[in-house]
Amino acid sequence: MSVSSVLRRAAIQSSMKPRVHPMDASRVRNTTSLGDQVGLTKLGIHQVSLAPNMLSTVEHYHDVDDEWFYVLKGSGTLLCAGVGEDTVVNAGDFVGFAAGDKRPHAFRAGEDGMEYLTGGSREPVDVCHYPIIEKTLIVNRTADATRMTAVELEVRKVEPL
Repeated sequence: MSVSSVLRRAAIQSSMKPRVHPMDASRVRNTTSLGDQVGLTKLGIHQVSLAPNMLSTVEHYHDVDDEWFYVLKGSGTLLCAGVGEDTVVNAGDFVGFAAGDKRPHAFRAGEDGMEYLTGGSREPVDVCHYPIIEKTLIVNRTADATRMTAVELEVRKVEPL
């Protein structure tokens, strides 16, 4: 199947769809995968639009995938889940988190909403942690993968032998 390398603005806008976060149905973002539409396989790129004051996701971090954001329109607050300070971001700002950076993060859109590009690496398997709700999501992108698996975190004190 041949995929065009050019994705026009009208096609991007018409492909934007609401996406409910799998860990919290109150967090809804309008999004489209730009990378998928042009056939990228090792890099994910998405355009996202958040309604005013909407939260983008449950605060999280990735073990394996890098993740980045570029604010196109509006403003918002980068929430750091108690690790560091929350930071206001505006159009033109760039945010990045390297794989293994354990600072849980999400956005809260400002009063006028927020649009941004986001993306990252697409390693075959990633582990995404949601420490506030004590869940972990195993993302399996291997060829035979059929689903993502959410698991409860279990913390146990291990006694020395």
